[in-house]
Amino acid sequence: MVWQRVRMVVLAGALAAAAAISARADECCAPAPCAPCTHKVCTTEWVPQPYQCTRTVYRMESFPETYTAYRCESVPQTRTYTVTVMKRVPEVQTVTRTVCVQVPHVEQRTVMEKHYVCKPETHMARRCVDHGHYECREVPCHTHALRERLHRLCHHDCCEPCEPCPPPTKTVRVWVPCKVWEEYPVTKMVRVCEYVPRVCQVTVCRTEARQEQCQVTVWKCVPEQQVRTCTVMVSRMVPCQATRMVCRCVPHQETVTLTRMVPRIVEKEVPCCAAETVCCKPMCCKSRSWGHLLRGHHAACCD
Repeated sequence: MVWQRVRMVVLAGALAAAAAISARADECCAPAPCAPCTHKVCTTEWVPQPYQCTRTVYRMESFPETYTAYRCESVPQTRTYTVTVMKRVPEVQTVTRTVCVQVPHVEQRTVMEKHYVCKPETHMARRCVDHGHYECREVPCHTHALRERLHRLCHHDCCEPCEPCPPPTKTVRVWVPCKVWEEYPVTKMVRVCEYVPRVCQVTVCRTEARQEQCQVTVWKCVPEQQVRTCTVMVSRMVPCQATRMVCRCVPHQETVTLTRMVPRIVEKEVPCCAAETVCCKPMCCKSRSWGHLLRGHHAACCD
């Protein structure tokens, strides 16, 4: 791919140089325009030309590969080993123990007993006493007023005005209160609790320690050797053949079609003046080599 890009850059540069040379060649070989006449000139054109070439390319391909792998396998294995175990053995022993026994005992104690006694108790009480007296007072009499009203109703035709009479009254005995608080002694019987000492016999239990012989069963741990057989799983690595795919770069020859620019000389008729002398060297452009054109030797053909 890199060589192909380089080739394209070189061909583009050659094409640009050829276009400049062809333009100068046109200026060299073309006569001055003076009359509607034509003459033949030589021009160089770049023509694309396909061609085939062989190139080497690298491709990634997968190939199977056999290798030695290791897998972990668990294999049963029988093992024999000796272990020490503690075995419990019963044993009867005579031991002396201290036990606590409750022994009854009579004691003489003095206790306080309750006795309820009624005793007189005097305290002061209050009472309200009325020390009033009777008085004689005159109060209006309502019965005489009613009689006067009846008299007026019966003698309403009297022309002379009646003089007002004083209101009738009567003497009434009225009690005048005089309340006084006074204190007086009150005696009552009150029940009182008294404590009297009394001697009595009391049975109590005392704790006494005694030594006793008893038979007890104890367990002793005796070591014992035992042979045991067990099956254990042992891991080991086992070789095996495995296949895997690996990638490799493989060269390949391939034929590709490329395009290159090839110069070609073409004759063209261009208009020119009739009075101007025709180019003394009409084939000057043909006589120049391709190397001169590339080196910039494009002097006028009519020197």
